[in-house]
Amino acid sequence: MPGTGPPRMADVLQRKVQELNALIKVNARITSQLGLEPLLQTVVDAARELVGAAMGGLLVLDPIDPTRYEFFKVSGWPGPAGFPEGRGLFALPYKTGRPLRVDNIRLHPDSVGTPPGHPPVGALLAVPLVMREHMLGSLFLAHVPGGPTFTAEDEELLMAFSTQAAIAIENARLYAKAEQLAVLQERARISQRLHDSVSQIFFVLGIEVERLWRLTAGQPAAWVEGLQRIRTLVAQGASETRAAIFSLREEVDLDRPPARMLAELVEQFHRTSGIETSLVTLGPLDRVPPPLWRCAIKVIAESLNNVRRHSGSPVASVSVSYDGQTLSLSVQDAGRGIPQPDLAEWEGSPTHYGIRSMRRLVEELHGTFTIFRNDEGGTTVRVQLPRRPA
Repeated sequence: MPGTGPPRMADVLQRKVQELNALIKVNARITSQLGLEPLLQTVVDAARELVGAAMGGLLVLDPIDPTRYEFFKVSGWPGPAGFPEGRGLFALPYKTGRPLRVDNIRLHPDSVGTPPGHPPVGALLAVPLVMREHMLGSLFLAHVPGGPTFTAEDEELLMAFSTQAAIAIENARLYAKAEQLAVLQERARISQRLHDSVSQIFFVLGIEVERLWRLTAGQPAAWVEGLQRIRTLVAQGASETRAAIFSLREEVDLDRPPARMLAELVEQFHRTSGIETSLVTLGPLDRVPPPLWRCAIKVIAESLNNVRRHSGSPVASVSVSYDGQTLSLSVQDAGRGIPQPDLAEWEGSPTHYGIRSMRRLVEELHGTFTIFRNDEGGTTVRVQLPRRPA
């Protein structure tokens, strides 16, 4: 009909302007987030609001092992207890690199149904998250059966949003890495200062005390006892300073190969403690997820520190294995051993923070932490960390 063209074009332009304004607003929301997990939740919430979907989800692939998931966030429904299996239509975008829009997922040839507890889904819109040709995961939205369907404009809008979301996710990862690097640099600086100043002071004090100790013959008993106390305190101070230096250098640098990092950790412990320490590794440690690896290094470092401080053992052994599903580690010594009743008391004591902190770190990752006295003497710390929470 004559005269109908311009209004239709005006309607299209007005809708595009509205979509652009909405996109700018949600982009501002996601770019203001620096923490990765809060950002991911903001992304899926904003995407659902942007398109007006009933529910949504976001899957982020593990950067070390892209066949597995690192994060799964949902919006508009409670979400499952664990990670999806990756056989649903939501996985197609990151497998094919293309968006997917269907009016009824039950009619799609690749549909495998919905898992128990999942809300029923009718229309589905899913897009890949890509950053410089690197696949990060997929972002998907859905309506309940009988609800509205998604349009080509919805797909276009979500694709534009996913581009910005991928950039924000990559920036959050870089920010986290920069924060970690800053912490590592500060720890290294403090460690070096301790080594150059406090450690050297204790070294000089030790030499002077030992010189005076050789002159104790014929001196009053009180004088000898006082010097002995000073001698003991100097030795303890030197030992604690070495332990502090060791602890400050224990932080995980994810850019270094795990096997080399473990070898350096054990070698440094041997140098600072004088305890002969062996290391056995098994499996593809370079594929261990970062959260598990950070926990493992901290547990090993704390356990070795306990060996040095409490066991009186001349030797220690560290073993680490990974089978793709579970990271297992143990630290064992041949010292005096800790009676099991004492272990229970130590875990409840505010002065034995190390054991409680190790257990907390492990259980936060749904792992198991065990510490026990060996039948032949000595103590063993054993940890198992699952690849994904049970």
